[in-house]
Amino acid sequence: MKKYLFTFLIALIIGFFLSNFFLKQYDDFEGIKVTGIGENLYFVQYGVFSSLESLEENTIALQNYVYNKQDNLYYVYVGITKLEENAKKIVNYYKNLGYDAIIKEFGITNKDFLELLVNYDEILKNTDDETAISSIINQVLMKYEEVVISGG
Repeated sequence: MKKYLFTFLIALIIGFFLSNFFLKQYDDFEGIKVTGIGENLYFVQYGVFSSLESLEENTIALQNYVYNKQDNLYYVYVGITKLEENAKKIVNYYKNLGYDAIIKEFGITNKDFLELLVNYDEILKNTDDETAISSIINQVLMKYEEVVISGG
């Protein structure tokens, strides 16, 4: 029994050192890592609709929005941000206008959009002016449509 225990402990120790060696090699890797490419963003969802016609009827009063079709449902988003405090600010903006909105979190991998969003988030974080908030929200949604959806 002792013979097997000693062999098991040696194999465990060798495995530990080999795994550390390979993990350190990965940390020093300067190419594109598969993990960590994207970031989670906060999407402010306005509603979910069963048809495109219903979506269009219920979003007439909105200045700008993007939507996603998933499982035959249309999800409408009226704001996108990296910061949770900004997402709450956008929700409050729409509540003040009389609309209900909720926050959803999704991963985005489009590097260009993520870089653009940093500047918009900084401005949004530092303002309480509703006109400025509206303008920033619309700019972000237009950039999302242009860069992510259209691929431009």
